[in-house]
Amino acid sequence: MPLDSTPKFGPKNAPSIGDMPPGLVHGTMIRGLAAGANPGQPYGRFGPMFELPMGPVVSDDILRELAEVIVKKDSGAPIMEGEPVDENDIIPAGYTYFGQFVDHDITFDPTPMSVKEQDMGALVDFRTPALDLDNVYGRGPADQPYMYEKDGLRLRVGRAMEPAARIGAAVATVADLHRLAEDGTAVLGDKRNDENKIVSQLHGAMIRFHNKVVMSDAIIDQFGGDRSTHAARFLSATTIVRWHYQYIVLNDFLPRILEPGIVDEVLNKGGTPRLQNYLKLDATYAYIPLEFAGAAYRFGHSMVRPSYSLNSVVIAMAEEPGLVPSLPPGDKRTQRIPLFSRERRTETQNLNGFPGTLPPCWNIDWSFFLDDVPRGPGDGLVNVAGAGEPDDFKQAIIPQPSYRMDAQIVEPLDDLPEFFDKDVPRASRLSIFGNLAFRNLRRGQMLRLPSGQAIATALGLTPLPDSILWGTGSRVGMPANAPKTFTDAFEATDTKRRNFKAKYVTPDGAPFKNNAPLWYYILREAEYHGVSKPTQEGAVFGGQHLGPVGSRIVAETFVALLWLDKSSILHAGGRGFQPILLITGGKPLTLGRLISWVMTP
Repeated sequence: MPLDSTPKFGPKNAPSIGDMPPGLVHGTMIRGLAAGANPGQPYGRFGPMFELPMGPVVSDDILRELAEVIVKKDSGAPIMEGEPVDENDIIPAGYTYFGQFVDHDITFDPTPMSVKEQDMGALVDFRTPALDLDNVYGRGPADQPYMYEKDGLRLRVGRAMEPAARIGAAVATVADLHRLAEDGTAVLGDKRNDENKIVSQLHGAMIRFHNKVVMSDAIIDQFGGDRSTHAARFLSATTIVRWHYQYIVLNDFLPRILEPGIVDEVLNKGGTPRLQNYLKLDATYAYIPLEFAGAAYRFGHSMVRPSYSLNSVVIAMAEEPGLVPSLPPGDKRTQRIPLFSRERRTETQNLNGFPGTLPPCWNIDWSFFLDDVPRGPGDGLVNVAGAGEPDDFKQAIIPQPSYRMDAQIVEPLDDLPEFFDKDVPRASRLSIFGNLAFRNLRRGQMLRLPSGQAIATALGLTPLPDSILWGTGSRVGMPANAPKTFTDAFEATDTKRRNFKAKYVTPDGAPFKNNAPLWYYILREAEYHGVSKPTQEGAVFGGQHLGPVGSRIVAETFVALLWLDKSSILHAGGRGFQPILLITGGKPLTLGRLISWVMTP
């Protein structure tokens, strides 16, 4: 379907925010705080990046079978033990949730899963397709004053958390989100940023970042901003915050998750970005590619761990009976808290959200989630027995690594809390709609996405053959002296895929023969091709970064969103932007360094 059959995202000669005079810019920003979308409108559109036939269409029963192949049972290990089969120690776990936060900034499609097929011309993105933090700022203090303090400058925050020193941290979350007193519901620009206790604390960090900047004369002056009026001060602060956030996405996040060199190739510094696929349809304003939203950017689901440690104090508390009812109190797996679980007798049993109110001491020690963060006085030592004797303290592996980008997701994601039926035991679930793998596969079908092989061919790449696509492991190959844990994990995964392949891939006329769902293809491609450090323990399982198809779609989308937003760091005063010295301390800006500055008084 050509893009001309959908809205052009606004009149071709409409002014962009970056072209407007400062006074009008501020008026526009306060009304919608929208950048890069339809001018004056706080939403955007989805559209296809590729003009290709629809990929495989199968029944829900077959999608369920494939989802069961993708879901892996994994209860995790103690924080003192590495998990080379599952972990990608190149990317800290915090980037999993930063990726989720970014997704909530640029896309929101609330179409119910009961819809069989989506009208692409009517599909609205209820976030602005720009890295403008509308999920934090909402529609601004004029339209949503309940999100802001009475001064109209600062965003509201919630209850103060334990000081960093009390949880053995150097850098820790300072406050919970602002919540309704009656039920703990977070008051946010996007409710999804309270769907677990990790992303909620990242959202809180961005709020604190804005509040710290907007009240700092020195930072605004060093940036060359205008603080002559409240309105000018607010606009200067939002620009500073957005540009540092965009800088981190472009220079820290994307280089970690994509094939080496592809960001520079697409960005083409000093020239026009190479957006042959994104811009070939001559979109006037930014849009979110369906291939990105429905498949490529869902790679982060495979990076999710089944459980996490938040700080050294919570680890010690994990020995309390009943904290994780499915495990005996002495089981060391309780040192990490389950991401999701059905048990909810108390708020300290899992990291579930909606609401994700933070219990006492559950603020994140950011050295547990990100690199470039100072460690506390214990330097990663955790009390694993609770008695306080020297032998009770063990060295934690921090920051906790993310899991690999591969064609597997952990079991907690097959039973999402949003779809819990409290009266139905987990083992007796009748609906598959709480299974994230099934939801991703079905949404790809709803969006009429092309197959992975079709897009690889359109990009001039040789598609993965079915023998590899439905196999296991990376291009590195299993070492001859591999431990039994490696060979057992390899065989378990390979058996599931081999059995599925025999039914739905190999036979003549099989629905997935040379015709794989795009989401699965991108994950398996990352598993096979995604090896930049072949000597890393566990490199046989791949998944250190996305492969060529996934990297191309993600890189072009993010660069295009910045390029088509005339107020971004790729234009005007932002071109060649360098982070403010008062924030970086003269070091390269990463997410860890930003949060360290944000959380320091």
